[in-house]
Amino acid sequence: MEGDGTPERWRLFIAIALSEEARGALAEAQVVCRRCRLPLRWIEPRGAHLTVKFLGDVARERVPALADALAGLAGLHEPFQLWTGPAGAFPNARRPRVLWLGITGATECLDDLQQDLETALEGLGFPPDGRPFRPHLTLGRVRDGAPPELPGLGGVLAELQRATPAPLPVEELLLMRSDLSGGGPRYTTLAVARLGDAR
Repeated sequence: MEGDGTPERWRLFIAIALSEEARGALAEAQVVCRRCRLPLRWIEPRGAHLTVKFLGDVARERVPALADALAGLAGLHEPFQLWTGPAGAFPNARRPRVLWLGITGATECLDDLQQDLETALEGLGFPPDGRPFRPHLTLGRVRDGAPPELPGLGGVLAELQRATPAPLPVEELLLMRSDLSGGGPRYTTLAVARLGDAR
């Protein structure tokens, strides 16, 4: 705890902010899911984001170095255009735990950005993720105690395949703090790094 010599630690991650259109697509997809009464804990669209890298609990005093690294990296990448895509489930639709909207568009630019971010952060002591990068927008998480299979999910996913893609322009990276509480997570933006803004 702060005050006893132990550094204050914050739960941090790096993300891309959603456009209003992408937030709207997320909300509309949730309406489709709610109609089928799927037992999910919903993500609040106003707080939704596209996570690029989860950092975990990090000492507060490391934030300036992270912000500098993020700014340097972002300056090497030009802005690009993504779109919301078809829906899916992790780990799969037969035994889902998370429902999500996929990402389409210039995904190769997103992959390059994420890989460069992994390399830059490894130099600061943050190990690369062991799993492949699967960019997505979380719709909701299956509630504890729900049956392993969700009747009606196939129909929901099929309906969401027909949804109109929403634009998601990528112009900056955000260093964000997450505070978990009973009312859901609260997010605070600690630093903003604009793509193409070389220092």
